[in-house]
Amino acid sequence: MWKYAFLLVAFVAQPALADGYDSPEKIDSGEETKMSGLRAEVRIGYETPTISGDDQVYKIGNAASFGAELGFDAPISRTMTLGAYANYEYAKVKSCDSGYCLGSNGNIQAGLRLGVNLNERSQLYVKAGYDSMKLKVSIPGFSSTKTLEGPQGAIGVDFILSRKMYAGMEIDYADLGSVNGINFQRRHIAAKLGTHF
Repeated sequence: MWKYAFLLVAFVAQPALADGYDSPEKIDSGEETKMSGLRAEVRIGYETPTISGDDQVYKIGNAASFGAELGFDAPISRTMTLGAYANYEYAKVKSCDSGYCLGSNGNIQAGLRLGVNLNERSQLYVKAGYDSMKLKVSIPGFSSTKTLEGPQGAIGVDFILSRKMYAGMEIDYADLGSVNGINFQRRHIAAKLGTHF
């Protein structure tokens, strides 16, 4: 599945790489703040919600995820940025047994992001925030959703494609608390394509 995500990012980014700004000398000065400002990105990923107990971890399921993120990053030094972000992603993860089903029904995250420029064209970043996932429970003739919430962290890297566009990869994890003694987590990896305004 990931090879298709990489191909999608490469295909969408191709016009940006051909617009005359892809060479380092054609990107304006101040490269250290190139990853700063208001940004928006689309994301495609792979999600695996899990439950744990008795020192065992069980997958609820896994599925492709689709979503978007908005953020603002301000330069705090020549090589670092600090900002805030919020995103929404949806994945139709579902696990059923004898008509009883459990799955995710949308995920929202918000928090702070700290970035460190690796060079003039890439940035490594970490995130710390809060995650809210909708858990859907279905039994014959009845369904209900419950909101699970907890701390979330992520690490990723962004690569400048042109004067405004970037692409990247991110891995994140969220601890969503417990329900009736069962602990819930979210494991997620995403490829993304974004623009600075």
